Amino acid sequence: NYAALIQQQINEDKQNLKEKAVYGIQLTEEKLNDFRDEQIGQLKELMDEATKPNKKITISKDSEHK
Repeated sequence: NYAALIQQQINEDKQNLKEKAVYGIQLTEEKLNDFRDEQIGQLKELMDEATKPNKKITISKDSEHK
């Protein structure tokens, strides 16, 4: 469950504020080859947005948005 993984990483990051936060998992070349070109473009756009400086990340539970 990726949401649980991200939440765990955020919680760990809060405990260790001196290190740079890294979230998610590294995609292998094999997994990247399974994506269509359009999906690779979307992942690049997401990475660009997620790595902009001075961004605050908030995670909300789906139930809060219903």
